[in-house]
Parts: sequence; structure tokens; C-alpha cells
Amino acid sequence: MPVEPILAFALLASPPMPIVRVDDATPISCLSSDEMRDAVSDGRVMNPAEASRHARHAAPGEVVRIRLCRQGEEFVYVVTTLKRDGRVARVTLEGQSGKISTIR
Repeated sequence: MPVEPILAFALLASPPMPIVRVDDATPISCLSSDEMRDAVSDGRVMNPAEASRHARHAAPGEVVRIRLCRQGEEFVYVVTTLKRDGRVARVTLEGQSGKISTIR
């Protein structure tokens, strides 16, 4: 497919755009229910009920699943909510503070 000469010049003359990462490349591995219970009782992460409230505030709906996972060295909660219109949202938040990382 040929490129118009003016467009080709504009593409070559413009400065390169910065690369912005959409997803963190760090893999996530989720804990078992026993490991989750231990992390909560040791105070390494907030209670799942608190994480659920944070997630529902960010993406209103019914919480259908909550998992505690490790992303690198950090704990994260991955909360799945079902909205009234039937759409599903996946909220990732920091395990200790409850700060929202991503909403999809």
C-alpha cells in the first residue's frame, strides 16, 4: 500500500513517541486459601472484606471473586465484580494499602 509523500515526510520528521507500558510485565501468581489466610493473619495484607469494599467503590457491582496474588515481591488483590448491566470488571489493588492499581 503506497504512502502519500506528505504523510511519509510527516512520519519521518516527527519526533519518536515515548513507549508507554499498558500492562506490567511482572507475572502474577495467586495464593492458595491457606496462604491467603496466613498473609492476612500475619498482617502482611488487609482483610479480604476491606479489599472487597475498595474494589466495589472503584467498580460498583457484586463481587463474584477475590484472589490474593503475588506480583513480583508485592501482594495484590484481584477482585472481579459483576455490574448491574452484566459487564464484568477486574480490579487489581495493592494488598497492604488497598490503593487501586488497575480497573479493566
